[in-house]
Amino acid sequence: MGKRTEESLLQQSRIDEFEIERRKALFGFTPSDAEALTNARPHVLGELDAVVDEFYRRQVEIEDIALIIGDSETMRRLRIAQRRYIDDLFSGVYDEDYVNHRLRIGLVHKRIGVEPKYYLSALSVLRAILHVAIEASLPDAARAARACAALDKLLYFDTAFVFDTYIQSMLSEIDTVKEGALRYARTLEDKVAERTRELEMLSRHDALTGLLNRRAFAEALRREFARAKRTSTPIAVLYIDIDDFKAVNDSRGHQKGDEALGVLADVLREASRENDILARLGGDEFCAVLPGVDAGGANAFCARFVEALQGRDRSLAVSIGVCCTGPFEFDEPETLLHLADMTMYEEKARHHAAPADEIAVLAAS
Repeated sequence: MGKRTEESLLQQSRIDEFEIERRKALFGFTPSDAEALTNARPHVLGELDAVVDEFYRRQVEIEDIALIIGDSETMRRLRIAQRRYIDDLFSGVYDEDYVNHRLRIGLVHKRIGVEPKYYLSALSVLRAILHVAIEASLPDAARAARACAALDKLLYFDTAFVFDTYIQSMLSEIDTVKEGALRYARTLEDKVAERTRELEMLSRHDALTGLLNRRAFAEALRREFARAKRTSTPIAVLYIDIDDFKAVNDSRGHQKGDEALGVLADVLREASRENDILARLGGDEFCAVLPGVDAGGANAFCARFVEALQGRDRSLAVSIGVCCTGPFEFDEPETLLHLADMTMYEEKARHHAAPADEIAVLAAS
């Protein structure tokens, strides 16, 4: 966009000297026409003030045009511009500089909100006034006729360039609106996709810990169980429960209880591998599925996890039930989960019977 603003309107419109001459030929504007206008120049310029006065007298009679002009300072600038334009019309030089000014007229008219119908109406008024001025000031009727005919061709020539930039400006606005709409659509799509991911996350994950919820865990367990059977690899299921969690809530408050659940979930994540499946089933009950892990590996994982948990919060004690299956014979996923749950309860009962600082893990296979 920066490079475009450094170009002239001619360059932006891809108009060169060849195109200018081609358009003159298209409208039948010849060197003799340029000469006819040059010969009429001194006669027309002698009437220049009267021509401009009459032109704007008629223009301000149109309410919409009067509103666009607005004030005396704008009128003053417009009168100066109109004098310069009429001077250019009879200059006899219609080159790239002349055309660039015509292109700018189209751009300015578009920017200030002059609709094409008003531009064409004004051009018709100017043409009529100039015809009268030419016919009144030139003593030779034939010369006046040639000058009027040449003027008409030049006005058509000018109008084509004016409308080139007018239309180009409109197309640019459409492109800008289109690009804005596309950006908005892309942003909206991104937001919808992000919201969809968030909803998917919420539908599959526990809001407090970020671990899988019960439904998503059941799906993941069945999927991992089927993979273990296909590949003949062992799989371990851990059922984890916080000891005396109700007492934590009752004595320290639910906020502290939530913090304890968050700590357990964080430590469980840190102790796990990327492909391990972790879930909070509800309350203070957690599950972990360790693909490719046998009973020995599961018990080693439990020892690391308990040690890390004690390092984070010594007030947290857990009971863990472990159940392993495979690699050749497999229990069903629901059976694995049930056995791990039962083993966890056996472990919890043993904790209550043992000294408070003694932690052990039972394994059922």
